[in-house]
Amino acid sequence: MDELDKPLSPFVIAIIPFYAAFFIGLFLFPVAQDWRWLQAWLFLAAFSIILGVGYFLINKENPRVLRNRMKLKKQGLTHTTKKSAGSDRFIMPIISITFFAALLLPAFGRRLGWPELPFWLTLIGLLVSSAGTIIMLLAMYQNAHASKLLDINQEQKLIDSGLYGKVRHPLYAGAIWMVLGTPIALGSYCGLIPASIACITLVWRINFEEDMLLKGMDGYAAYRGRVKYKLFPGIY
Repeated sequence: MDELDKPLSPFVIAIIPFYAAFFIGLFLFPVAQDWRWLQAWLFLAAFSIILGVGYFLINKENPRVLRNRMKLKKQGLTHTTKKSAGSDRFIMPIISITFFAALLLPAFGRRLGWPELPFWLTLIGLLVSSAGTIIMLLAMYQNAHASKLLDINQEQKLIDSGLYGKVRHPLYAGAIWMVLGTPIALGSYCGLIPASIACITLVWRINFEEDMLLKGMDGYAAYRGRVKYKLFPGIY
């Protein structure tokens, strides 16, 4: 068995959702100065449970994708794909900062008494965010090379089944639902502003990724002809 296909330690898989929830909660609750913030607790509980179950299943069936998403250095770029992949230098900071702001603004709003969304609407936001997270995990389950970096591995194969048979970038589609649903789940109007910027930037990133794949992956042009939509079937 290839080293990349060996499952990660059960301890690592078990601790990831708790670490993620702890990291997010470390910013939400101290900033909000309200440990009884129900919407935040519901969001963290749903996120950690979905992440934990998803990572457990992925580690069992397709651990290579977890290792690929952990890597910090691009390894498969060529002269023709390097320029497109280099867009990560400015796109990833924008996405990170705006998503972080989409978490912090609801916390500041809670602390300062800004108007909040009705509780029933926050539950809809929680469903949207959770659905987006599930779509992202399913895309990872189906594609061992779903890296967070713009990169093409030497052994990478084109995936055109499952979600990838419906749209070309299902992981991005899930991320958009997750990012937009997060501030709603936390009851914030203002958080939708940076969340929208993050989503627009994700859509922008697709152009660079497709340029890289067209230049560096055999069969991608034909795949793009077969699967017409980037994110949402029948829409875009």
